[in-house]
Amino acid sequence: RIFEAFPLLRKKTAQISRANKITVINLPVDTSIGPALKALPKETEAVFVTPLLRIPPSEFKTLVSGLIARRLPSFSLWGRKEVERGLLATMSPDTDLPRLARRVALNVQRILLGKDAGKLGVRFSQGERLTINMATARAIQKWPSFRVLTEAELLNEDVEVAGRRLSLYRVIQEAVSVNLDLAAADRRVEAGVGEVRQARSSLLPQIDISTLGRVIDDDRAASGFGAQPEHSAVATGRVEQLLYSDDVWSNFTVQKRTQQSREYERRQLQLDVAQEAGIGYLNVLRSKTSLRIQRDDLNLTRSNLELARVRESVGSAARDEVYRWESEVANSRIAVLDVQAQLRQAKVALNRVLYRPLEEAFQTEEAGLDDPLLLTSEERLFAYVDNPLSFKIFRGFQVEEGLKASPELRGLEALIAAQERRVLNAQRSFWLPDVTLESEVNQRYARGGSGQGPPSALSSLGTDLSQDNTEWSVGIGLSFPLFEGGAKDATQLRTSEELRQLRLEREATAQRIEERIRSALFQVGSSLPSIGLSRQAAEAARKNLGLVRDQYSRGTVDITKLLDAQNAALAANETAANAVYVFLIDLVNIQRAVGQFDYFMYAEEREAWFQRLQAFFTKAGVTPFRKKQSPPMP
Repeated sequence: RIFEAFPLLRKKTAQISRANKITVINLPVDTSIGPALKALPKETEAVFVTPLLRIPPSEFKTLVSGLIARRLPSFSLWGRKEVERGLLATMSPDTDLPRLARRVALNVQRILLGKDAGKLGVRFSQGERLTINMATARAIQKWPSFRVLTEAELLNEDVEVAGRRLSLYRVIQEAVSVNLDLAAADRRVEAGVGEVRQARSSLLPQIDISTLGRVIDDDRAASGFGAQPEHSAVATGRVEQLLYSDDVWSNFTVQKRTQQSREYERRQLQLDVAQEAGIGYLNVLRSKTSLRIQRDDLNLTRSNLELARVRESVGSAARDEVYRWESEVANSRIAVLDVQAQLRQAKVALNRVLYRPLEEAFQTEEAGLDDPLLLTSEERLFAYVDNPLSFKIFRGFQVEEGLKASPELRGLEALIAAQERRVLNAQRSFWLPDVTLESEVNQRYARGGSGQGPPSALSSLGTDLSQDNTEWSVGIGLSFPLFEGGAKDATQLRTSEELRQLRLEREATAQRIEERIRSALFQVGSSLPSIGLSRQAAEAARKNLGLVRDQYSRGTVDITKLLDAQNAALAANETAANAVYVFLIDLVNIQRAVGQFDYFMYAEEREAWFQRLQAFFTKAGVTPFRKKQSPPMP
């Protein structure tokens, strides 16, 4: 019917196809899409879909699935709605049917009022907006270039084909179980177990067994009065037990304390990995949100460019406004590219923490303050921080909790205990000897040749010089070095100063931890109320932009004011959208500073935490005002 209504369409189509060096094949469609799909030549490379007004929705679905099955890119003349239903791309925005209907009605009215129909304007400008369905692009494996992707509005871009789905809780839990740095720390802790056992082994009995077969010359054997036969074989068993050695006991104690330090270092690394994973995930969410906002701003800038072109066409704006908006579109596209790069970098960084292929795709779940696994979901918590006095006491409580739980401090305390034992050992080295018990048994189990017994002359005199085949001995030994060239004094000086150094480091670390906790809490005290305030600012900026844009379309304000309003709205939207993520990042930093993540707390531990919090406030003489709690979340 289209070719019947527009006879020149075939001729125009042929001219365009020749100019672009392509072959166009026209396939008519009535109420069923099947015949057209069957008639598609095998060499078809793309399909241009005109408005198919006579086919029902089920047939359009068949068209989409048929084109995807053959991996053919499709382009809709009708507009965005057909792209949403599965076609690949379009340059037409949604058809504004109410506006079109009003235009027809006005034209009919003018004709009825006597206007010459041949002189009525029939141009209906809708502008152009490239829209691409990325789900269809993935299905047919046909990808637009980066340049086209930055210009287009992308549908289903974030619908990943992978089934891997992440949340803040799952990311933190997975990170502490698979992270490579933590796996290496686990091996270090296990190796430390071996060092402790090795140090302990010197305190236990040392048992040796050996055997020796020996041949000596016959004249020496003959003159040995039977003590050294020419051929002999002896088995020896030797037992040595250290009764006391302060060096050995000191080393054993030091290794045990050092092992505790390794375990606390592993705990410290676990907290660092959980912090890195949590912040990495929230950075992914922030980048996704920022990308959405930048794309919305790009679309708005394009709309303003179209509006400027309309203003220019009717003479209410100069050409420079069009150029300015074209420049703004280019800048907005650059901003989109930058945020896309940030998002990809954030995903790569998160995959590294999770020991995944760095470009492995994943889906994300939104994180919010109402997460039941976070303490922020407990309304009773806010009663302890809703005024300056309560917040000050709460900071003191968190500092106390953090200093108790800090693996950094516990690790330093273990090293201090180990160093104290070294100092004691250095002091005892001036007067305390080492005491050992030794025993040995020799059993001769073979002899032969000359010298097996005493000479016959001695035997005739009645002298018995024969020995049995078993020899044994037991003894206690004491050893004490009298002079080592001043090494003992040097050791005592060194160990004492190293102990002072560790104690100072422990004090400095405690101060840094307290500073980190208090600073993080002050930051949260700012970021939490900022959520509501930033949303108010964004709403006000949105309303202002709407008013200014309407004034610009009517020519009552210039482009500068509209640009200012749009930039203010963009900044406010960015701040409002990221406010929750900023707060959650601050919350992760607090939990790392305190040394306890909510996701690692059982319900009993959480209740115990609130009991300690209440006791701390009671001790401070303050009773927090408890607001009425809302029903628990499902």
